[in-house]
Amino acid sequence: MTYRVAVAISGAVSLGSYEAGTLHELIKAFEEHNKLASDDSKIKIDVLTGASAGGMTAALIAHKLLYDPEMLRGDKTNAGYRAWVEMVDIQGLLTPHEGDLTRTSLLSSNFVGNIAHELITRRQAALPDVSEPHPVAAEEIKLGLAMANLNGVDYEVKVFSSGEEGLDQGKFVQTRFQDRFTRTLAGPYSKEVWNDIILAARGCGAFPVAFSPIGLFRNWQNEPLDYRDRGASPFTPNNTDRDHAFYYMDGGAFNNYPLGMARALADRIDKTPEDYEKRFYIYISPSAKESVQDLRFHIDENTSMAETAKRMVKSVFWQGRFQEWMQIDSVNEKIKRLDDHAASLASFIANMTEQEIAATQKVFDAMLLQLYSHESDVEENLQRLAVAYRNDSAQIDLNTEAKAVWLKGVAVLEKSGDLNNREQMKVYTITANKNKLASEKLAAFMGFFDENLREHDYLLGRVNGMRMVQHILNCREDALIRDKHLPLAVASRTNDIAQATEMLSEMDLGHADMHDVNNDIKKAVYQRVKERTRLWLKAEGVGWFFRTGIWFFSRVYVKQGLKLTPTRILGLKLPYWLF
Repeated sequence: MTYRVAVAISGAVSLGSYEAGTLHELIKAFEEHNKLASDDSKIKIDVLTGASAGGMTAALIAHKLLYDPEMLRGDKTNAGYRAWVEMVDIQGLLTPHEGDLTRTSLLSSNFVGNIAHELITRRQAALPDVSEPHPVAAEEIKLGLAMANLNGVDYEVKVFSSGEEGLDQGKFVQTRFQDRFTRTLAGPYSKEVWNDIILAARGCGAFPVAFSPIGLFRNWQNEPLDYRDRGASPFTPNNTDRDHAFYYMDGGAFNNYPLGMARALADRIDKTPEDYEKRFYIYISPSAKESVQDLRFHIDENTSMAETAKRMVKSVFWQGRFQEWMQIDSVNEKIKRLDDHAASLASFIANMTEQEIAATQKVFDAMLLQLYSHESDVEENLQRLAVAYRNDSAQIDLNTEAKAVWLKGVAVLEKSGDLNNREQMKVYTITANKNKLASEKLAAFMGFFDENLREHDYLLGRVNGMRMVQHILNCREDALIRDKHLPLAVASRTNDIAQATEMLSEMDLGHADMHDVNNDIKKAVYQRVKERTRLWLKAEGVGWFFRTGIWFFSRVYVKQGLKLTPTRILGLKLPYWLF
């Protein structure tokens, strides 16, 4: 059986270029490995999940893996480079495109859609009807996109409620706005399926205000993994098979770290101990997951409402983004403690007499019958644990009888700790130091202003991808930990890393800011913000006098954010109120 990799990609805005570079190097390394690897040591990607820009990248890579492998080759011709470095820029985003909704977006949403169709549907039309998938593609790929549903989906639990006439049957209803879009992709290309995926990817990446929310038809009955089987209430109770339109904005608003979704989709594939043993995860993000805790915040007689409100907004925002990252870490820590207890138990049993071992076995047998509903469940889990711990050094010196008792003891510890079937996640995390990114400023929108910035971050992503490859190669040389890593066998990346790092140094863009961006481009953005702000205010019924006043006081902050250089005529700086 092959080694399987689930890839989770976080939101990034213009730093999608960084993620594209990272993925390019990983896929390149896996392809190099698979050329000479035996079938049971090949590495395949079978899960791709993403949030925001990461979701758009996940969809693009899924298509290329299955139907257009050539577009994953070439350092500057691959699909990620074309999309995130060459094609997406501020000029295109400012250019009106047919179908744009100017009253709900600052930039052109359909420009993004055109890029997706150019690289997927229109390119697919020129490809052969049948083509071989990429050597790194699994036969079936599960794609998952984090979504923020502006309509919301109800989840109901039936309860008893006390009404005026006595005890009546009632319902407890919660509406969930964190949503997802998943598809299992295999077999021939379907234009209808990929049109839906492109729409979903656009919704996944529809950054609030910058892009208009995207409408997408969903079906409660036909999308059971996203709705019915997750406990969602039917959208239309009397017609569960009816399509219903929902509107989506940036999925990163609620789930910017879609590692949990990758785990959930992988769990639908992995069934046996061998499956879990050969499962690995790769988490890609341009920013490390850092603490936003603020222990300095306090309330006293000098605290302002503005300061309090600011902290409230931050708390709500970050709570909405709290996901499975720390929970996964917690499970891994529990599993580590289980392994430690298992080692202690093995040492204890090794010093037992035959009579003590027999007596201990009776105790464990009785406990297992209490913990498990059926004896067959006990046997199944003992077999799973035997495989999971077969290389564990703690039990090597135990004889057959002692080892059997030890496994039963481990099963008791695992079940009582609610860790049965919760294998430790093996996650490779590839992030970047924000001080080395060129596009990180202006909420990571700055990269759209200059292709050189995107080129820099793409190369930085490649460097970090190569560093991860080299890290795996180094770990494979250590006999104590080699089995904990992917069996990657490729050429050393040391020289490539050195060359690319030197190129980054020559570019010298790691500390770029908005002062380094062309002033004419910044003026064009400023004019768009001015135009749309007045349009939005007018649409809300705000009169000319108040519209003018609101913009008069707001524009200073816009100019400060853009680091706009004042216009000069004959060496004289024009005052703010003139533009």
